[in-house]
Amino acid sequence: MRTVRLLAKSTFIENLEGVDFANKRTVRIRNRYDADVPVVVGRVARSKPVYVEDIRFLRAQTKRAIKATLPGPMTMVDTLYDNYYKNREKLAREFAAILNQEARELERAGADVIQFEAPAFNVYMAEVKHWGVEALEAAAGLKSKSAVHICYGYGIKANVDWKKTLGSEWRQYESTFPLLARSKIDQVSLECANSHVPLELLALLKGKDVLVGVIDVANEAVEKPAQVADTIRSAMKFVPPEKLFPCTNCGMVPLDRDVALGKLKALAAGAALVRKELGG
Repeated sequence: MRTVRLLAKSTFIENLEGVDFANKRTVRIRNRYDADVPVVVGRVARSKPVYVEDIRFLRAQTKRAIKATLPGPMTMVDTLYDNYYKNREKLAREFAAILNQEARELERAGADVIQFEAPAFNVYMAEVKHWGVEALEAAAGLKSKSAVHICYGYGIKANVDWKKTLGSEWRQYESTFPLLARSKIDQVSLECANSHVPLELLALLKGKDVLVGVIDVANEAVEKPAQVADTIRSAMKFVPPEKLFPCTNCGMVPLDRDVALGKLKALAAGAALVRKELGG
């Protein structure tokens, strides 16, 4: 079944208690660029649902499966200045409990998949091993499917410049995938289009649904369906077709709407080509 995806992460922190948006501080985001961010000034808490009404509205519009997205605990920690807990792991676990509250209500409102955004998993590998995956599992803990999106970032200059420092092979997934393969998370979404990710690393996710990024969000060139199909076929050497779900590398917020729509159409057309080859 095709999934209608509700992108909803950027404003989640704005709805929490204990975070000051008026007096921001400058921090280094994922060791790539500086940004002015809100400050944790007290115990973080969620006093009310954030996206539940959005999911209820969307559920009333479609019978298709719905995916809702939330920021992962580590991503939240990495986009704040912590002047209260002063401990990344402790704050991440606090956020995990809050995210789980929200996720369970989204599930009851009709979401079929809850996806957590975790680009920080490609930067802080030691923390991912020590507490990152545990915090992610605590945020999920759902009856519906849970997913984690680990990419190398939007197509903004800071991310594009950082990617140039990663060399000819991006092997960060080699560290995180075995941990996720043993986790309770059902699906893993990653970046494959025009990336330097060795596709054989997908085999490390045996047993999981793999959401393969076949659309590059870092340029405005609209892919041809045949290009999309080629990436899917390459991924199928390491992921069974029934476990492979083509998607975009990351979000397309920086792109013009017409470009984004063109890329989505190419995604659908390329996936259709491969489905036809498979006889379904």
